[in-house]
Amino acid sequence: MKICPKFYQASDLQTLFKHCKKHAVANNSKAIIVPHAGYSFITEISYAAYNCLDNSVKNVTIIAPALYNKIYGSISTSADFFVTPLGEVKIRSADLPVNNKIFEVETAFTQQLSFVKYFLPDASVTPVIYGCEDYNNLAKYFSDKNIVVIVSNLSRFLPERENKKLDEQTARMIERKQTEDLDNELADGAVGLCAAIKFAKGSFKRIALTNSAYVNGDTSSVVGYGSWYLSTP
Repeated sequence: MKICPKFYQASDLQTLFKHCKKHAVANNSKAIIVPHAGYSFITEISYAAYNCLDNSVKNVTIIAPALYNKIYGSISTSADFFVTPLGEVKIRSADLPVNNKIFEVETAFTQQLSFVKYFLPDASVTPVIYGCEDYNNLAKYFSDKNIVVIVSNLSRFLPERENKKLDEQTARMIERKQTEDLDNELADGAVGLCAAIKFAKGSFKRIALTNSAYVNGDTSSVVGYGSWYLSTP
């Protein structure tokens, strides 16, 4: 069985990737934090994060929030492959309740599949989409034999000045490994972020912190985007 997810501006992917700069800050990371949005907004900082991953690892767990469906706990899929603009990605079971339809439309998750296919073309993906979830239930996905991609945007729909102040606060919480008060008001993927902070072995190093105004010029209502890679001791 194959799932054909929805993708943002899929025809632009190869062109966007070709224009991204490589940031050689690491090449052995086992976890990254990346945003989700139209590719024109987040490709460069996501590309830099994916470029830090250890490409010898053969499985990637993508942990993303449900944006369009109400979910209690976490779900996975019973499919064998995802179909992406860059080719098929093999699926490895997450041993969770199944809802295949959700994986067609939850773009915070599906957007990451093309990045995985581009940077780790032979890797399989363990899919995890969560809703109302205890972040402790995500602990099992963090190991040396698995790469974890945590998907989260930061503050949403605030004036840019307020956005920058709040997102800098959230970024420092991530980097100082502070989960207290890290909630959905600060990041739509707060559950995944808290799991990464608590269970990933190492500390998260900032790659970029930006927002939607840098692309569309609208400073009245912006969405915050950041990317980090896990640096191990």
